Amino acid sequence: MILENIKQHTLQNFTKEDDLFIRGIWSVDCLFNPNLNERTFNYKFLVVQNEGQGSAYSLVRNYPLYKLEQIMGKHYFDLKINDTALEIAILDAIYSSRASNNYEIVEIQGNSIEKSVKRAEIIAQETLKLVDTKEVLVVNVGVVGNIIKCLLDHNVNVVGTDFDEKIVGKKLFDKVEVMHGDYTNDIIRKADVAIITGMTLATNTLDKIIKTAKENDTKTIIFAETGSNLYDFFIDAGIDVVISEPFPFYIYQGKTQIKIIKNKAYSI
Repeated sequence: MILENIKQHTLQNFTKEDDLFIRGIWSVDCLFNPNLNERTFNYKFLVVQNEGQGSAYSLVRNYPLYKLEQIMGKHYFDLKINDTALEIAILDAIYSSRASNNYEIVEIQGNSIEKSVKRAEIIAQETLKLVDTKEVLVVNVGVVGNIIKCLLDHNVNVVGTDFDEKIVGKKLFDKVEVMHGDYTNDIIRKADVAIITGMTLATNTLDKIIKTAKENDTKTIIFAETGSNLYDFFIDAGIDVVISEPFPFYIYQGKTQIKIIKNKAYSI
């Protein structure tokens, strides 16, 4: 429903006269391991440019060049896209220059090892602001080892869920159990805070996660590289805090800009 709402908003608020032409597409295979706290991430991500720039991680491993060439120079309204991640990346680019400016900016610098820890600390701090006490249960949906380690350092109880069979069933740092992603909503029902990856938008699981969280008074944080410019829609859907990380991500050397967007109930 969130993605459909974004598409409908675009159709209702823009016209063929608006500059929604595809000017650039990158299809990138990503193998990345920032430090010993993490598994090796093995993903495909897409970057799309029109007036602005957007991105999304994808479960599709192969994007033939000729198929991407077919949408180059086309207007979004003229496209019929069957790939969810690709459409998210395009919409993310469209809204990169059109989203609200109601956010706090944090800039982190250094190499990817340093930034992976700084980024995790930002997410942990925003998690702690949502609860009155550390005697809580936090579920990390889409396991990020550095986030979990940071929460443990703050004496927070954590459980992880993921679909990666390489880590399902393992205990991270000898404390944190990683459950299969099929159990995500069961655990959210028991948790005080759910930390969610933006990739749930591309896997069509975010709507159910938000619904479950609302029904059980579970606070939600989404850290979004996928759809990082779509934060207004995430907030409207009921997410409490969005940690938005536009491309280029923290995995690259240099400066990374992170935006923090909060539901009015938690605004500074």
